[in-house]
Amino acid sequence: MENAYDGDNLIYYDLIVYDGGKFTVWRLQPTSTDQVELLKNLQLNDVKLDFWKSPSEAGKEVHVMVSDEKGPKFLEELDDHSITHSIMIDDVQKVIVEQKEKRDKLRKQVRLHDWREQKVQFNLAQYHSFADVINYLNSLAITYPELVSVQPIGTTHEGRQIPLIKITNKRNGGTKRGIWVDGGIHAREWVSPSTVLYFIHQLVTQYDKDAQIRQFVDQLEWYIVPLLNPDGYEYSRSSNDPEIRLWRKNRSPPKCIQQATGLFQPPTTTCCQGVDLNRNFDWFFGQVGSSTDPCSEIYQGAYAFSEPETAAVRDFVQRHRISTFLTFHSYSQILMYPFGHQVRTYSNDLNDLRSTALSAAQALNSVYNTQYKVGTGADTLYPASGGSEDWAKGKAHVKYSFLFELRPEEQVWDGFLLAENQIIPTARETWEAVKVIAAKTLELPSNAHRAPQKRFLDS
Repeated sequence: MENAYDGDNLIYYDLIVYDGGKFTVWRLQPTSTDQVELLKNLQLNDVKLDFWKSPSEAGKEVHVMVSDEKGPKFLEELDDHSITHSIMIDDVQKVIVEQKEKRDKLRKQVRLHDWREQKVQFNLAQYHSFADVINYLNSLAITYPELVSVQPIGTTHEGRQIPLIKITNKRNGGTKRGIWVDGGIHAREWVSPSTVLYFIHQLVTQYDKDAQIRQFVDQLEWYIVPLLNPDGYEYSRSSNDPEIRLWRKNRSPPKCIQQATGLFQPPTTTCCQGVDLNRNFDWFFGQVGSSTDPCSEIYQGAYAFSEPETAAVRDFVQRHRISTFLTFHSYSQILMYPFGHQVRTYSNDLNDLRSTALSAAQALNSVYNTQYKVGTGADTLYPASGGSEDWAKGKAHVKYSFLFELRPEEQVWDGFLLAENQIIPTARETWEAVKVIAAKTLELPSNAHRAPQKRFLDS
């Protein structure tokens, strides 16, 4: 059957019950450039510190998960440099366990079907396994064959196929512009794939009910990958161990490095798994905001597109007529446009990108009054090279390229551990922003695709 595939996994993770030390998330308030630089050095040089929100500039919060073992030395370092800090999450594992117990309790009740009572049973208000996602996509392809087809675009290190769902009215021929959407590139950001699944639901099940959605499906081709990093995602679901639940990277094979231990002492060998996929794209690869240490959360990989997940994106986007590229992350409530590798660096169509992003953020805000910042990643967060949205704009020459950092905002305590009752509100409001961008895509002139984008520095 061309519209479905099995997505069979070669590696499965048994649920691991964690019974180790305590992890705490600290909220830091650097107030000087020197304090920010200290934290940046800690992030690059101490792989045992898990930065949920990275240091960027004085006055912006930093969130760090620290084990009890590392805690005293870390706090001493903060005190020595007068960095204000407070507890954001006292016991990360306790929160993980409580959330899992709540989810399990709901699943033991009467099985909920699709929340809009459509033909395909699927509860959009829950976090799902990769297998559940595959089954949902296949069910849509079988139930709505005139609109939906499903295909793998690559295979991960652990043998999982990366699923893409194409949504368009197949009866309407001719050349159509494409919109790429991906979620779950970072394993721990569970609300991202859940939000993207909501978009799929809207496009398919509301086609006969909503004139604007019908236009989107008739005149555009949607290429949607709800889980770009299925290996990392399934690994993050496999344990209540905070270091596993908060796993960020893919699950590439271990890479070993030798580290000096002191004069006249033999070096030690350390082996670690995983590449940060959003540092692995060919856009100023390895220049800023990434690491060559395979044990780092922001390990960039051996070379650009070294990973099957990023190579799959590159190959697919380059083979198709993609006018818009949307990638979804969490957290911080920011809507970003290129370029993120250097502050005050933009494409020559900055005004169009910024006005579109501002309109999208305004539409998002109209639902629940959620506030989003708008700007480049470098201007709003911190410079980082090798990102997918920058590559899409700078190398693949996609017209509209945006990265969403979804809920929660930085002042909210739960960070990556967003409760399930936040899925639908997050998805609903974000869908309004996506509709604005889709409408702009429809307005593009026929020669807008693949126009080379120059960069300039705004001094």
